[in-house]
Amino acid sequence: MIPVRDTSVSRGFAPATAVIILINIIVFIEELRVGDVIFQLYAASPADVYNYLIRGSGNILTIHGSILASSFMHAGYLHILGNTVFLSVFGPALEKQIGIVRFCLFYLLAAFVAFYSHAVVYPTSPVPVVGASGAIAAVMGAYLVFSPRARILTIVPLLFLIEVVEIPAVVFMVVWFLLQGAQGFLSVHSQTDVAWFSHMGGFILGFILGINMRWFK
Repeated sequence: MIPVRDTSVSRGFAPATAVIILINIIVFIEELRVGDVIFQLYAASPADVYNYLIRGSGNILTIHGSILASSFMHAGYLHILGNTVFLSVFGPALEKQIGIVRFCLFYLLAAFVAFYSHAVVYPTSPVPVVGASGAIAAVMGAYLVFSPRARILTIVPLLFLIEVVEIPAVVFMVVWFLLQGAQGFLSVHSQTDVAWFSHMGGFILGFILGINMRWFK
């Protein structure tokens, strides 16, 4: 399922969302310019944290700086395109609900929680965890809390056909989350290039924080 837009809210400029998307694009252009060396220099993997905790190697501040940098990197055109689409659909509505400052703090916290959600399952993996997917998943979780009655215009591939339909946000999120969970548990005993548990951890965090921000102010 590919979301196109939220049909339930008025559209408008969301500066924080726009800046995050712009940073992602700038970093991706730099990746194309310098090649894989950027991942070697700045990307973080679960093994970096594991080696620090077990062997004392590395610097914890540097590692967390790399985790933050990794959340703005992407592994290819489809990766950044997909994340840009999802963030542009769900980010503005949430940003307008909670404000620019809280949205930025929320997004940055989600980037770290998403990384550690993956690291708990794959603690010794040397594969860098890159991309905004986990933080965007948190945006989706909070979005569901604030906009449970929203409807999402969605592209749904059906074999050789492509349908564009409006799907209730609850249905979209539940199906999306179940797909992440299925993919994650199917790959739990093997190395994977997709951090499924980052997506799940980010979404759960976003949902919990969303409840806190909406009903326990």
